Amino acid sequence: MEKQAVAVDICNVQIIDGNAERIEMRVFGTLLETPEGFLLEYTEYDENANRFQTTVRVVGQEAVYVTRKGDFGSEMQFEVGKRNSTVYATPYGEMLLGVYTKSVENALRGSGGRLQFCYTTDFNSRFAIENSMSLTVHLDAEPSA
Repeated sequence: MEKQAVAVDICNVQIIDGNAERIEMRVFGTLLETPEGFLLEYTEYDENANRFQTTVRVVGQEAVYVTRKGDFGSEMQFEVGKRNSTVYATPYGEMLLGVYTKSVENALRGSGGRLQFCYTTDFNSRFAIENSMSLTVHLDAEPSA
């Protein structure tokens, strides 16, 4: 199967000390069905116009691997019931980030669909943050001018 143009609606909810922060955005990229699952690639920009290239590799029903390249880069592994460590790179230095995956719900198909994963993050085994990330993929979408 070949890469297909997609729009991706991203919703990320973080809960820190009982306070929820919700970030929503629409990005454009490509979706490729692979023998393992899916490969989703997109570019996003933050409020300061910094560019990030993100690759989401979905393997089966319980594993998601996210690589983000840019000023704030990381390679995160989301495997249900496991805690993985990664280095989170910033322009100011690197931090050790722990990721514990609570759940992965993979409803992606070659025609689009939804991927959701819930996890906690901690910095140096302290200060846990609850996270819920949802990606809804729409085929044949083009950025509007």
